Amino acid sequence: MRAKQIKSTLRSGEVIVGTFVMEFAVPSIATILASAGANFIIVDMEHTTFTMETVGRIVRAARGSDLPSIVRVPDIERHFISRALDAGASGVMIPRVESREDIENVVRWAKYAPDGDRGVAFGIGHTDYGDFRKLDGVKYTLQANEEIFIIGQIETAKSVENIDEILSTDGLDAIFLGPYDLSTSLGISGQLDHPLVVDSIEKVIAKAKESQIVLGSYVNDFESGKRWADAGVQLIACGNDAFLITCRFAEESQKFKDYVSR
Repeated sequence: MRAKQIKSTLRSGEVIVGTFVMEFAVPSIATILASAGANFIIVDMEHTTFTMETVGRIVRAARGSDLPSIVRVPDIERHFISRALDAGASGVMIPRVESREDIENVVRWAKYAPDGDRGVAFGIGHTDYGDFRKLDGVKYTLQANEEIFIIGQIETAKSVENIDEILSTDGLDAIFLGPYDLSTSLGISGQLDHPLVVDSIEKVIAKAKESQIVLGSYVNDFESGKRWADAGVQLIACGNDAFLITCRFAEESQKFKDYVSR
């Protein structure tokens, strides 16, 4: 899947599966995950030690593998948005979105005039380098405005309370459920099956369907995430790089331990 197809793929109703990159600060992680069949990656800057240079290198490798890369920025600030997109990311994920103003700021910083106020720097990562003097700037900026993928994370009680306001904001392409943060905000950290968490998620899903906004969610594995895929979640982020390798090795190593202990 090419990066520019991610929005059209989701609009067609398809379910796509990817994961978070949170630990392996090397470009090859993008190539590895593309080879493993990932439809996208989310390069995380909220909970990692990644620098912008690290993110840029991973994004470049993802582009080389035709793998859409979304950068989860650490906060709602212009320089995080613009630098991620200038590096060549397919879109940005915004943590802890709680109001219309949050999304409006992101849209303004992510899109070029007349839709926004993104600064212009051609001839770098997002234009795949080359001689920018030959670039049709008008065509490029209009196309970029259409293709950039903006995701708002719904992960606090206030996010759920203001969901109608958030979903009605122009420029928002998808919302992404953060069940662990949401459970913590509700005072029941980690209890993902608690009725308060389930009810909140179901409310958000119903509202998103009414607004025809793409739904995404973090899941630990297929068994725990199937219920949300059945409920209409299309953008599924399963685990993260460190979690997946830990679980896989633990499963395989235990088989050897069990075998030799017989």
